[in-house]
Amino acid sequence: MNIAAQLRLLEKTSTRIAKLKKRLLDEARARKTLESRLECLVRASGLPPRDLVFALVDHYKIRLAGRRKNRGRRRRTTITAELRDAVKNKVNGGVSMNRTAKEFAISYAVVIKMMRGHYDKLKWTGALTPAEFTTRPPTPFIKSARG
Repeated sequence: MNIAAQLRLLEKTSTRIAKLKKRLLDEARARKTLESRLECLVRASGLPPRDLVFALVDHYKIRLAGRRKNRGRRRRTTITAELRDAVKNKVNGGVSMNRTAKEFAISYAVVIKMMRGHYDKLKWTGALTPAEFTTRPPTPFIKSARG
């Protein structure tokens, strides 16, 4: 690399640094003014900051993601021959695959796999005969994902 090219590169780098410095200073100034406005708001309200936040959330009906209860892991549905046949009958009967997936609490991808025959190797457990099954669809069996 020759000296002229290095000088041009240095000039470009210095202009980039100047632009970045200006942007960071502007952002720091904006944050400082926001913090001072928030401090004035908290002082004027006369409430502790935590109580003020909860009052604002309740008044303006803001939904915070962190306020959800931890429900733990989702339970996994065990795919049985009965469930497979019920899903196939529903879809072949004209019900959409998306609605069928929601109704049986299984994913849309599993419904597609069932329709393509990936679960055809499953055998009937004998809980219901195919004739009984058409009149009374089973509830999906729920099994823990860990076994």
